[in-house]
Amino acid sequence: MSNKGIVVVGSINMDMVFSLPRLPLKGETISGGSFAAHPGGKGANQAVAAARLGMPTTFLGCVGEDSWGDLLLAGLQQTGVDCAHVERVPGPSGCAGIYVDARGENMIAVATGANSQINSTKVGKAQEAFSTSNVLMAQLEIPVEAVEAALELAKGAGLMTILDPAPVKSLPPYTLSLVDYITPNAPEASELTGIDVHCWSTAAKAAHKLRAMGPKNVVITMGKLGAFFSSPQGQVRIAAPGVVAVDSTAAGDAFNGAFAVAIAQGVQPDIAADIAAVAGALAVSKAGAQPSLPTLAELAQVVSLPW
Repeated sequence: MSNKGIVVVGSINMDMVFSLPRLPLKGETISGGSFAAHPGGKGANQAVAAARLGMPTTFLGCVGEDSWGDLLLAGLQQTGVDCAHVERVPGPSGCAGIYVDARGENMIAVATGANSQINSTKVGKAQEAFSTSNVLMAQLEIPVEAVEAALELAKGAGLMTILDPAPVKSLPPYTLSLVDYITPNAPEASELTGIDVHCWSTAAKAAHKLRAMGPKNVVITMGKLGAFFSSPQGQVRIAAPGVVAVDSTAAGDAFNGAFAVAIAQGVQPDIAADIAAVAGALAVSKAGAQPSLPTLAELAQVVSLPW
């Protein structure tokens, strides 16, 4: 493909992050933590992840007509993301409440806000963005209608499609058939397949079942273990680099962004997943969602990039 660029259709939220000694139990109040607010949302995070790695990136989504909407748009634009197809809609922007413990583990609750208003009509208005790109990224923090419309438009334009199925939703076989790469984490793969994914063997079984459901290739991210890649040509175990975990909030978004960039550059998918695992590890070593996403220079310091 002559065009090199990424279209991201997804969510954009303001992340309200509470760093705590440990995660609260049901009905419990924990004090002594710290607070920070960062731009976030799976779609926006993945767009920023790709843009920071030097790839022309266009974002399709919705923000509210509130002060958060101003901040969220500014954050995307400052990283070089093309926001020409981000719509301002009545009501509040999306918001996420994130609790992070001393080990970097997290709990997240999301108020959808403006993200619920992206639909197939809005996606269709951005057709020109698809004609100048070669990869689509989508997630499930927006209505499935919009995700399916983006996948259809992408396949019609000859793009490779990457779906991060988070948060997990039931998807019809037709939608899954439009996916070239599906990238669940282990709990998401477990929920999608009914197979408890906790080791390489169970990951292989889940990946086989997922491919039978429609997606051509499967990448299951498995935290400290790394990632498991499965395709019609075979399967590969991808080790995760060892890092000191600070905040795992955007690890999957860093992985997906780097994977998409590598695919857009024509890198073989197993090598792309290896590069993506390094990006995910770098994100875990820093606090915040978008603030933790590595730049091209940071990634190139720790892994050889074939472009």
